[in-house]
Amino acid sequence: MAAFKFRLDFLITLRRRREEEAAVRLTRRLASIRELEDKIEARESDRARLSEEISERGRLGTVTPALLSLYSGYQAKLLQDLKKADELLTLSRRELAKEQAALRKAVIERQIMERIREKQAEAFQAEEFRKEQNVLEEMHALVKARRDRMEREDDAS
Repeated sequence: MAAFKFRLDFLITLRRRREEEAAVRLTRRLASIRELEDKIEARESDRARLSEEISERGRLGTVTPALLSLYSGYQAKLLQDLKKADELLTLSRRELAKEQAALRKAVIERQIMERIREKQAEAFQAEEFRKEQNVLEEMHALVKARRDRMEREDDAS
């Protein structure tokens, strides 16, 4: 009996590789988003800590104009960093949606090819079964014809 050979196995391999590459890109994007979220959280905690320090120094009366200038400059830089990080996070989330869609598409394309392979394998097996059945039926007919012939010869003798 002949073995089933799917001619497009290379295509399944190619699509599986594309799926894996899309999964790697998605993983990297998720790591990047987590990193940006951590950065934003750190900046916001720095801002909160800075506000508490200014308030505490204000209560103690140790705020000088130079110190206030330094604090306000640093706070402005933190706000600017937060704004940039938020913009990057927004862009990264958009890219995340695109990469998720690309991964979904790659998975679907691979699954389609695997289903085609399965259907062709089933059709091949059905055809092989049909051929085998035909051979068995022919053999059965030959055996029956031989028995009938032998019975006729026995009856004639």
